Amino acid sequence: MRVLLYYLIATTITFAAEILARPRSVAPWRRKPTSLGVHVAAVTAVFVLMLSLSARPVFSGLVCVALTALIALINNAKHESLKEPFVFTDLSLFSQLFHHPRLYLPFLSADKVAAIVVGACIFLTAFFFDTALLVVSHVELGIVALICVGAAIVLSSRLPLTLEVASDYVATGFIAGFIAYLCNGLRLSTFRALHYAFATGPFSRQASPSARPDVVVIQSESFFDARRLGAEIRQPILKNFDAACASSVQYGRLDVPAWGANTMRTEFAVLSGLSNEALGYARFYPYAFLRRPCLSLAAWFKRAGYRTTAIHPYHADFFGRDRAFSLMHFERFVDVKHFADAPRAGPYVADSAVADAIIRELDAASGGPSLVMAITMENHGPLHLERVVKGEAMQYHSLGDDARWSDLTAYLRHIKNADAMIGQLMHALSHRERETLVCFYGDHVPAIPRVFEALGKPLRKSDYFIWRSHGEGPSQRADITASQLGVALIDYMEVCQPAASLI
Repeated sequence: MRVLLYYLIATTITFAAEILARPRSVAPWRRKPTSLGVHVAAVTAVFVLMLSLSARPVFSGLVCVALTALIALINNAKHESLKEPFVFTDLSLFSQLFHHPRLYLPFLSADKVAAIVVGACIFLTAFFFDTALLVVSHVELGIVALICVGAAIVLSSRLPLTLEVASDYVATGFIAGFIAYLCNGLRLSTFRALHYAFATGPFSRQASPSARPDVVVIQSESFFDARRLGAEIRQPILKNFDAACASSVQYGRLDVPAWGANTMRTEFAVLSGLSNEALGYARFYPYAFLRRPCLSLAAWFKRAGYRTTAIHPYHADFFGRDRAFSLMHFERFVDVKHFADAPRAGPYVADSAVADAIIRELDAASGGPSLVMAITMENHGPLHLERVVKGEAMQYHSLGDDARWSDLTAYLRHIKNADAMIGQLMHALSHRERETLVCFYGDHVPAIPRVFEALGKPLRKSDYFIWRSHGEGPSQRADITASQLGVALIDYMEVCQPAASLI
């Protein structure tokens, strides 16, 4: 009877603890019975599992409450920085937290860290002072836990989810929504649907380019035309970008499936040509669901006789790129180990060094055409960890040296370097005998929410251009999605005429 009482108290408190999560869910009595069932089944499974392991009912109940509060706090840290709730695929990124702490830990504020520490102390106190039960039926508790897990899976499949995370969590409740996404997302159908989408996707078509220039695809970290923030941003900061757009075959705004982070979503959209609708639950971390070779943009070029290379001046295992890129038919991966002596701009490899690496890869090709995809790292945050010196701001904007604009100043410093990289490549490629097609785009806007709020500009779209080193066509503006960009590139490849200097 005592165990039942502690269980009921713990379950009730988990509903109350959901109030911490943002955006706030509707009250439990306004939710569908199915979502209430998912919540109760999940809490019950955790409670009986911990009871089986510890024989301590108070401690078991506290684990349920602590897990709810912990996930809510992590959710809020992500929501504040990236405007998106915590989703099930984020669990697979926890190992990255320890391997690359600089990219994650700074987004946990002091009050959240303090709350986690206090919770851990309460947690340990409950374990040592709770009275253990004399008799515990491990088999019966294990059966109950399995039944609850099964119930959560079945009920999750019956929840009407839209895959708009924030609105789903509001309607179902934070815990029920999180568990439902977890149960539904890990079904085999998610993996099968992704590979079927590849097999029937835009890069499954015959590779028959009318010309075979070298092709460079550059995903520029956090790049967008920052002058859209207002007249306060200095116009010359993107002079090379302007020149590239003016002489490009196509340019415009790029609607990307990420805000402030989650680079791999935009990267995957370009490489796969697949929309969020086609990806289903895999949209949140698509590389995690990629398990066999697929017909990607790199595969299309490889079938056309291209040498395919990926360049990323960071650790190859970040986001599982070392595994995923080979499945997407990149033959060579140049990671941070190849940039040991390269110059840095802030904590990361400078964009100028990436431009040098691109030229080296193109020059190393033995006669045949090359596809080089470069993913820059210089402008990766957290920007608030970078030092801004007094008077630096005036080079980039007219808002002054006030501390609230420091993130913007640091960001624009790197944007200017990205622009210099564009100029560096345009100059070098224009003097190469072999023609080169350059597709340049930003993966998402930077994670500087306070700057966007202060300027009243909640921007989401990045920018892109497709530029040809020899010869200019009429520059056409077309605002497209990230999943359409790779398709636009090969569409142009199939109709463009070889330049006179192409060998």
